[in-house]
Amino acid sequence: MPSPVRPLLHIGNILNNGYLHCKYLRRRGVSADCLNVDYRHCQGQPEWAEVSIRAGVDEFNPDWSSIDLGGFQRPSWFFDVNQKDLSGLACTLLGDGDGPGGKEPAPLSEAVLTPGWEMAIARLRCRVAGMMETLGGVEVVRALRFRRNARRTALAGMNGKEAWKLAEPYMSAFRMLYPEREKCLSLEDVYEWLPRSLAYAPVLKQYRLIHAYSLDPIEVLLGNPGQPFLCYEHGTMRDFPFEDSARGRLYALCLKKADKVVITNADCIRSAERLGLDNHVFIPHIIDDDLFRPEPEGEVPLRRRLRQERDFDFLLVAPSRHHWKHCPPGLENSWFKRNDILIRGLARLFREKPRLKALVVFFEWGQEVQLSKDLVRECGFADRVLWEPILSKPALKDYYVAADVILDQFNPGIGTFGAVVPEAMACARPVLLNYSEDLHRCCYPELPPAIHVWDEESICGEITRLLEDREYRLDKGCRGRRWFETYHSSRVVIDRLIDVYREIADRRRWKWTL
Repeated sequence: MPSPVRPLLHIGNILNNGYLHCKYLRRRGVSADCLNVDYRHCQGQPEWAEVSIRAGVDEFNPDWSSIDLGGFQRPSWFFDVNQKDLSGLACTLLGDGDGPGGKEPAPLSEAVLTPGWEMAIARLRCRVAGMMETLGGVEVVRALRFRRNARRTALAGMNGKEAWKLAEPYMSAFRMLYPEREKCLSLEDVYEWLPRSLAYAPVLKQYRLIHAYSLDPIEVLLGNPGQPFLCYEHGTMRDFPFEDSARGRLYALCLKKADKVVITNADCIRSAERLGLDNHVFIPHIIDDDLFRPEPEGEVPLRRRLRQERDFDFLLVAPSRHHWKHCPPGLENSWFKRNDILIRGLARLFREKPRLKALVVFFEWGQEVQLSKDLVRECGFADRVLWEPILSKPALKDYYVAADVILDQFNPGIGTFGAVVPEAMACARPVLLNYSEDLHRCCYPELPPAIHVWDEESICGEITRLLEDREYRLDKGCRGRRWFETYHSSRVVIDRLIDVYREIADRRRWKWTL
């Protein structure tokens, strides 16, 4: 494989962060590509960021061919592929794909199997089957692990000795970097992620630096050992690096080995301290501020249409995913939005203000939409609620600018925010959430003017004040817009990312000008 000729690859596209970063980086002259592998959720597709989509779509596998995209076409630098197609993408990037004179690569399932391994696996199966007739419980477990690990190394295109040679440095590094951990990184942990990671290698090797999102740094760590990379967390640092699992240990190792860890959620700074990281930097979430911005004075068309359909004076918009009751133990802060606290607060508002003509807009996305609908009915204000389908960002923006107040998440274990707060502020709208000022003092020179609420009483009280005091409501919106422009705009985010890339380039003495 030749030396890297491409400067920067973003791996992963949860909530279109990779896509938006690359879009804005390219405007600044930074040649950044984005790779999205086997992730089909609608919010991780460029169409969701660029096209106003109001019709219902399959949330996890949208069919864009059935939707009018208004002429939008994906940029050539966005690669959306299945894992089996990574080898073909590598050939295309090298100019050896199925273009003129190019050769179509073998499918991954054929390309990575070493000759003779299928027969070897068959022999192992027979051997283990015979062993299980005579061995005790512990030995059976070991035999099963032996067979499973043999299969995994076969799929990675290597024998057991080669796999051990690759895995042992990671296990040693984990023991050295996390001596306090009860369970160390094991050979099985590495085997679990090895085939998928090595599938990435032909693409990774063509880039100098990898900007990896969520758990994707594992693919870089194992797939192309020694490659410079940075970790970008999506709240993934709250719980994942402390898990008793292969992904937990491997992700924890990535955070230590990364050239830089980008933290976007203020509460995850506590995780960085707990892990003993000295390579982290806080950079806000990227927001498309070409899209999210105030509308000219006057009633916006969506609000006018909604008022014709439903009689209201005030519009409250709650864009957060519905998830508040069930999740795997230990992941409450990563998963929950605590919509139940908001719903009970709204119920109190309507009980105390029975003449209040307000409409609440919720969106049908998240794991527990039906639970939220049931709770709204139980609380007795279903007639004050409009449920809309999950909407793309341009369509959602119309609801922001139509709203009087935006309502975010109310999880007391988080105390911070993702995209909803800066999107609302970019549109000059006041926003309520469970928000800890102390968490953000080290992140921003000036604290964001979000409104902190934490229970039914405070939600009811703050909404009442905002709706009854128009000057207060408008002032909160204007202050939020000024704060966003100063501390959270795309210009601020991209400036800081470029600084990180330059720091890495200078430290590694690359002849690379961004």
